[in-house]
Amino acid sequence: MALIIEAARRILTIVFGGAASTTGVLSAVTDTGTSQTITVGFKGPAFPSRITATAGGTSGDIKAITVSVTGTAPGGAVITETLPAFTVDTPGTVTGSYVFETVTSVTIPAHDGTGATTSIGYAGSPKVATTTGIHAAVTDTGVQQVVTTAIMQPDVPRNITATAGGTAGDIKAIQVVIAGTNAEDVAISETLPAFTVDTAGTVQGSKAFKTVTSITIPAHDNTGATTAIGFGEKLGIGLRLARNTVKGAYLAETVEGTAPTVVVDATNLEGNTADLNSALNSTQVKLEVIPTSN
Repeated sequence: MALIIEAARRILTIVFGGAASTTGVLSAVTDTGTSQTITVGFKGPAFPSRITATAGGTSGDIKAITVSVTGTAPGGAVITETLPAFTVDTPGTVTGSYVFETVTSVTIPAHDGTGATTSIGYAGSPKVATTTGIHAAVTDTGVQQVVTTAIMQPDVPRNITATAGGTAGDIKAIQVVIAGTNAEDVAISETLPAFTVDTAGTVQGSKAFKTVTSITIPAHDNTGATTAIGFGEKLGIGLRLARNTVKGAYLAETVEGTAPTVVVDATNLEGNTADLNSALNSTQVKLEVIPTSN
């Protein structure tokens, strides 16, 4: 038996996301009676997240306008999104679907009166797993499809999922291929598990993707089948670990009573993941990890 003594190493705290803020990008802007395009004064988001818009002020002056946001996604691509419409005469918050790393421009159409206000913020992260978080359902065409547009990015590096739907009898045991980057911006790809023939359902990937750049969907058995791409709850640890050295996990500053499920890979960064016992709920996650030597 060999005795190996390693020098003491500090525990690293790895932080994922954070709490939502309705004014975290831009404080409340008072309506002026005309459309306003704002390009200065942005404070965030504090971390990559979905963007929110909040209508306030005089309720009777609030109109069902749709705010447009331009900025960059994780990975640097320029994106623009039109957020859902407000509810007439009702203060409240709407949330977009795309993850923004920066915001460079916001366009706020005129409300019904100058007593209304609009503030821009961001949603909490990491978001709960969703089957359409990367791309909405794609209808089969009878041939293989390579999708490179309308792709939404994960809020944090995490695993990718594919969901077969539509006409169950048209679903084939195809394997979707995901291409993108890991947390070090290195190109990676993964072939997801096969669907079950004639059965709607979701398959889970195991690698943590920071960005998704293309989705290859082989043909199903017929054009009644659909394939949606989402993300799961396996978070990329961001370290290459030779063994499981995760010492603690916290959801919204509350320690997890049951240890997360950890997968380690001393070579491939994207192969190191942690899946909390609790479901993610758009609040901050922290992992306490001791780095390992290979």
